[in-house]
Amino acid sequence: MRNLTIRSKITLWYASLLLVLLVIFNVFIYMTISKILYQNTEDILKSDAHQVFLIIQSEGFNLHFDTPYKIITTNTYFVIFDVNGNTGIKSGILPEIVDLPIGQEQFRNVLIDRTNWIVYDTPIKNNGDVIGWIRVSRSLLSLSNTLFNLRIIIFISVPLYGLLASIGGLFLVKRALRPIDYITKTAREISKGDLTQRLKLNKTEDEVGKLAVIFDEMLDKLEDSIKKEKQFASDASHELRTPISIITAQTEEVLRGKREIKEYKEAIETVRDESKKMSHIISQLLMIYRSDEGRYKFNFEILNLNMIIEDIINEFQDAAMASGLSITFKAKEEIKIKADQTLITRLFINIIDNAIKYTKRNGKINIELNRMDNFSVTVIDDTGIGISEKDIPHIFDRLYQVDKSREDRGSGLGLAIAKWITELHKGEIKVESKIDVGSRFIIKLPINL
Repeated sequence: MRNLTIRSKITLWYASLLLVLLVIFNVFIYMTISKILYQNTEDILKSDAHQVFLIIQSEGFNLHFDTPYKIITTNTYFVIFDVNGNTGIKSGILPEIVDLPIGQEQFRNVLIDRTNWIVYDTPIKNNGDVIGWIRVSRSLLSLSNTLFNLRIIIFISVPLYGLLASIGGLFLVKRALRPIDYITKTAREISKGDLTQRLKLNKTEDEVGKLAVIFDEMLDKLEDSIKKEKQFASDASHELRTPISIITAQTEEVLRGKREIKEYKEAIETVRDESKKMSHIISQLLMIYRSDEGRYKFNFEILNLNMIIEDIINEFQDAAMASGLSITFKAKEEIKIKADQTLITRLFINIIDNAIKYTKRNGKINIELNRMDNFSVTVIDDTGIGISEKDIPHIFDRLYQVDKSREDRGSGLGLAIAKWITELHKGEIKVESKIDVGSRFIIKLPINL
């Protein structure tokens, strides 16, 4: 059974179930017809016995007929017994039936020379006294032949119908499973490495149609995921290779010979900065990996969003001042949200760091925090270099970099992580930007207190 195909299993179960139902149905039909035929024969015998009774003439205990041939009916035979059980008038009845003991108004089946006969006795009464008995009988040969023929028809028709139904079922199952065969063939091609294959079956609302749609959607996501992973591995290795190369170059330069203390200090500072950059890249890569694997452990708590943003601004003040930037923060009220503190902090660090990185010297970064219904709305404006229209739809994609020629470009992970954190908290992040004018990031988070 385990080695059978689904087509064979369905056909086998279908045929087995059909045969069981046919057997049950035909047994029921046979028993019903048999009961009806026997009941009909018994009714005929009762009617014939009553007919005999109606034309019997009695004088005391003497019984006779005025016109005996009137009572002779086709295939029904009778005999009249007197009160003592002696045989009187009879009509073609078999001696074996005549010799049977008198019964009490009951039907009996008697086998005589391999032929079944049905026998019925009924009393003859005069003024309440039994003065004799009427016995009628009929051969059951015709009824037996009818039931035999019915059994032959059942025994032939049930397997034949089951066979025809199985052949038809096999055809229908094969037709129904044809899309499955196509799916299997396509999956085999995909397993060879051709991810461009798609089912492209006609959209239907049945199970196979839904499976085909889901299968194609899965392939789209799989192909997109593999492309992103390849790009991810390539860009990530490049991002890590750059700081490592700088660190290696600096250390080799220092080790070549004696240098001034100032040169040693500069080299160490370069190594420190590149190490921090590499650590930051690794941290973001791990966060992306854990989010993809669903292994990140969240800790939701009540947070003061004003304090979180102010703390982040304080951390960036030195870097902003070094670039001649000013950062301002405005909030009409204190706003608290229920969220993961580590993730929310990372969200605003990535956005503010991005604003500082791409804002021109002596530029401005303005941050506003407001409440709108049951949401906190944070708007981060900068006077940076801006983002082109063609790049805006992709800036939240992993490893997407607007200007790859810039030496200070980031890893392309910060905004992707920001979007992931926002969506994790059932929020929304949008961007508005113009080249050489600046960018505006709008972060909307549910309060959920």
